[in-house]
Order: sequence, then structure tokens, then C-alpha cells
Amino acid sequence: MQLTALPFLAQAAEIPKGVKLAEQQTLKRALRGDPESLDPHLAIGTPEDHVTRELFEGLVTQDLQGNIIPGQAESWETSRDGTVWTFTLRKGLRWSNGKPLTAEDFEYSFKRLANPETASPYAWYLAAMGVKNADEITKGKKPVSTLGVKAGPGNTLTLELNRPAPYLLAMLTHRSMNPVPRAAIEAHGRDWVASGKIVNNGPFNLVKRIIREQIVLNQNSNYWNHKNTVLTEITFLPIESETAALNRYRAGELDMVSSVPTTHYKKLINEMPEQLKTSSSLATYYLTFNTREKPFNDVRVRKALSYVLHREKITDNILGQGQKTAYTFTPETVTGFTAPEPDYKKMSPQERQASASKLLKEAGYSKDNPLTFTYIYNATDSNKHIAVAIQEMWQKQLPVKVELENLEWSTYLQRKLDGQYQVARALWGGDYDDAITMLDVHTPEHGNNSSFYNSKRYNQLLDQARQTLDREERNRIYAEAELVLASDMPIAPIYWNSLNYLIKPDLRGISYDNPEGRIYSRDIYKVAQ
Repeated sequence: MQLTALPFLAQAAEIPKGVKLAEQQTLKRALRGDPESLDPHLAIGTPEDHVTRELFEGLVTQDLQGNIIPGQAESWETSRDGTVWTFTLRKGLRWSNGKPLTAEDFEYSFKRLANPETASPYAWYLAAMGVKNADEITKGKKPVSTLGVKAGPGNTLTLELNRPAPYLLAMLTHRSMNPVPRAAIEAHGRDWVASGKIVNNGPFNLVKRIIREQIVLNQNSNYWNHKNTVLTEITFLPIESETAALNRYRAGELDMVSSVPTTHYKKLINEMPEQLKTSSSLATYYLTFNTREKPFNDVRVRKALSYVLHREKITDNILGQGQKTAYTFTPETVTGFTAPEPDYKKMSPQERQASASKLLKEAGYSKDNPLTFTYIYNATDSNKHIAVAIQEMWQKQLPVKVELENLEWSTYLQRKLDGQYQVARALWGGDYDDAITMLDVHTPEHGNNSSFYNSKRYNQLLDQARQTLDREERNRIYAEAELVLASDMPIAPIYWNSLNYLIKPDLRGISYDNPEGRIYSRDIYKVAQ
């Protein structure tokens, strides 16, 4: 076996000498929507991610800069061919109820994720990782017992892969890789995540949840690194309106806001520059077309709508928060990746409009027979501003009539997943530093493939990339896949996102270098003012 050695990397709050802590170590954060589920295997969106990150911890986790560090596993090693990984868990791990947490719990959890009966939107994830038999299991072709995951002697967990996975450790930081408690699930079914029933293994416990009002967490005394956790309580407040969240931040009711209203951004730069933080992000804002339904099963319609979008007006005039216009899907924040230039990016705005008009005419649409459809989005200020702008762009330049439909978060998610929409706003954030974390979303196995895109050539390229160890060559294959995606246009990229936070000046232990935008409250502390 080849040992994977790690330098010591800190996990939990690091308090410099001489720093005086505040007496009250509590944190109040805004969530852009109420989580649909706190089950790591059923959670889908960003609000869910923020909360489950505090309640659960996987084999590995991240430091402030996004580097991989030990989590529930203290060490790991891999075979020379990279197809067998063995993780050694820390001694004395416990669930929040005090019962031992073992490698068997991880084996159960990975198998539950793959089990079709769980109906996890992330069931595809193990197959993407290359875990043996995962693809066949999720498709019901093999029993769950054959999954390449096995608890072994010495509290070890072994993963057997079909192929080497150079990004495996990064993939293990995803919430779907967290352990879940078998006894609680068997006792309460899907209600096991309710307050008073939930059993977890992260640095914080769920104390109270009032749907659409608040989620309250406190310290988990059974967490392995509890002694180095400083915050005693976290309160998440689901607030879909960015302006409402900003007002509550100004009033001192929130310590942290993870999205800033576009209409206030420039004023905030002057008003509180030390509290406003902006960084690049591994995420893309885009439109998704329901390719299973007419008229969006016609590539001419999809291309026409994409071509006439003035992306610069959205990034520069409406947003102006560091977002970058996107004509392809994967942001260039991925190490070593350079986005290719599809043909439509090389056109002038006039050429794109002329081409779009021609495409719609060929598809049978005109002033006498306009293309009519509904565009759905979830209720935030920026989403609304963007939706109105896009509606105007389409209706001004093409024979199109667009109805806008503003939906509450959970309804919006379900409508997309069920295919009950025509065009929808979407945002996809990558889970690790490799382009496949973005491109995978457009494959048929992916639980978030809301366009229902299925291209033989595109799928072949991603399969080829998964088997390519050389990063430069992988990025070349990804660039080719991007051009296939741009040619088929099941989605219309709008911009590569940026992260914008408002952080109270007494908060410490927060970094803005993590490309996935993850903040771990176990690292946070408040200083005396």
C-alpha cells in the first residue's frame, strides 16, 4: 500500500495569543430559503448545505482555504493503482446521543445513498466517484450489498473503485458523504431529522426548528473536537428577500448575510467596506430549458433565446458584484481550466440577434405566431431583477411572449426536478476543484439534470475524462465537452458567480479563499469589541 501522508492542518477555531473573546459566542445567519430537508442524502440546495455542514461531518473536511484535512477519519492510504482507498477512523467517535460511531455506520450510509429505495437526488454521486457497482445498484441492476464499500478491522473503511479517481478526497467533502444513523432512521423513517429525533455527528446539534422561521443549533459535546469549538449557538433565519436580510443585518439582528442586494452593493462599498466581502466562486448562474417538452425539445428555439441575452448588461448593470459573463458552463476558477470559446460568443450582438431571428422563423414562430412560455424563478431580489431584464431582452428582440412566475424555494425546486416547467433560472455550485463537478450535472444519471439533457457524445467525453489521470489532458477533454454542450444548448449560461457577504467586525475564523464558498462554524469565534 502507498501511504497518503498529510501535514498537520488545523481544524476548529484557532485563536491568536492575546485575543480577548466576547462573552457571548452566538451567531445569527440568514438563509436564502428554508431547507427542504436536513437529511444529507435528500438535501438538494444551498440552504440545506449551510445547515447540514454544521450537523454532520464526513471522513474528510476542509480548512479555511479549502484544503482537504482529516474529519472523522484520522488517516488514509491508497493502493498504487489508485483503485483501493482505506480510511482509518478516529478512536472514540460518537453520535450526538453518545453511542459509538464506527466504520459500519459509514458503510451503511454509503449503501443507503446508493439504494434506489432512498430516492436520493445524489445517488449518482458514488458512481461519479467510481465506487464499484454503484452505477448498477442505483439503476436496480445489482443488490446494494455489492457496493464497493466495506468496514474492516481496526475501525477502517475501504472503498473499492472501478478506476482511479484523482479528485476522490475532494468529493468526500460533499454532504451526501456524511454518515447517517441507522437506528434513528429505522425508528422514525424520513422524520428522523426532526428536532428531538435527529442524531448527528458534527460540531453542532439541532435544538429547535420552526419551519420558515428559524433553525437553532447548539454545541455537540460528543463531537470529537468539541473542546476547540468556540461558538455555543447558531441561529439560521430563512429570509428569501435579500433586502429584508440586509435590513435585519443593519438592525443588529444578524451577524452574517451571504447575499447582498444588487441595488445596495455600491452604497455598501462606501458605507461599510470592512464588513463587505467579495470573492470568486465555483458556481454558474444559468437558464435551464425543459428539453422533454415542446417547444424546448427544438435546439433552434433554445439557441435563439440564448443568443439574444445581453449577458454584460446583467453582470455589469444589474449586478456589478464581481460576476463574470459566461458563454460556457465551467468557471475558470477550476485549477488549470480555460473555458473554450463557442461560435456564438465570437459573434457580435447584431449577428447573434440576426441568427436568433432566423432560427425562430425556421422553427415556425413570427409576430402572428409568437413563441409563448413561462419562466420560473425562486423569490430573491436579484433573481427578480434578472428575470425582468431577460423578459425584456427576449420580447424586445424576438416574436416572444414571456410570463414570469415567482415561486417559493421548495416549490421552485420541486417544479424543476419534476419537469413541471418550461424555462427556469438555475444556479449550480461545484463540490470540488475539478471541472467534472460542474459538467456532471448535465448527464442523465445526475439528480439535478433539470434540462433532462442526454447526449451520447457529451457522456462519452465525461467518461473519458474520468479515466484520465493527467489534469492537463482532463481539462482538454472538458473543454471539448463544453463545446458540445454549447452546440446543443440545453442550458444558457449567464454568468460565473461571485460570493458576497456581510460579516460583522467581531467575527473571526472566516476565510474567503474556499472556492466552494463553504464556511464552517466550528472555525468561527467572536472577539470582544
